[in-house]
Amino acid sequence: MAGGTAPSRARLVKLVVPVLVIAAAGVAFWRSVRSARAAPYSLTASTARRPWRLVVQSPTGPNEPALLLEAPAEVSRELFDQVFKRSMESMRAPELTGIPLVLAGELGRGAQRLPADALVEMARAAGLEATPPTPRCMVHRRAPEPDARQQVYLALFDSPGLATFRANLAVRLGPSFDAAALPPALFVGLVESPQQRWLPLYLDADKDCLAPITVATDS
Repeated sequence: MAGGTAPSRARLVKLVVPVLVIAAAGVAFWRSVRSARAAPYSLTASTARRPWRLVVQSPTGPNEPALLLEAPAEVSRELFDQVFKRSMESMRAPELTGIPLVLAGELGRGAQRLPADALVEMARAAGLEATPPTPRCMVHRRAPEPDARQQVYLALFDSPGLATFRANLAVRLGPSFDAAALPPALFVGLVESPQQRWLPLYLDADKDCLAPITVATDS
C-alpha cells in the first residue's frame, strides 16, 4: 500500500504545482495593474493651458447634463490613452467629453426654471470659461454587485468657478438643489457602463483619488 501512495503523491504534486504557479502569476499580474493605475497621470503643458468652452446640451433624461464645460480634445485623448494602456481592459471613451455643470433633473426640481441662455450667463459670470480648470487626480469607480464589471475613470479638477456657479444656482433654484452633487470631474473612460449611470456624482478627493494628474513640460 505504501508503494501505491508514493505515485499518488507524485501525481498530486504534478497537478498542484502548475495551479499554484498560475495563481501566483495571476496575483503578480493584478498587482502590476494596480501599481500602474496608481502611478501619476499627466497632461502636457500646452494641453493644460488650452481654453475650455461652455456647451448647451439637449438632455433626454434627468441624469443627463443640461450644460457642459467641454474639454479640449487633447485633454480627453491624452488621459484616455494613459488609462487604456494601464487598465488592460476594453473600454470606450465617453459620449460627452466635458465636465457636467448641471443636470436636467436638477433644473426640473427647482422652484424657478432657468432657460439655457441664463445658465450660460451664470456660468460665464462665475469665470468658467476664463480660466482652464487645474488637473488634480484620477478617480476609478466600480459598480457594486451584480454590476461589478461596470467601471468608470474620471479626472477630478480644481475649479473655483464651478463651486461659485453651483452655489449661485442653489440660491436661484431653492433648497431642493444640492450644490455638492456635481464636482468638477471629467469622464475619461467607461467599462461596460452608460455614462449617465454615474450621475449625479458625489466625490471625496481624500478617499476617491487613485493617482495624481500632473502637468508635464512639453517636449
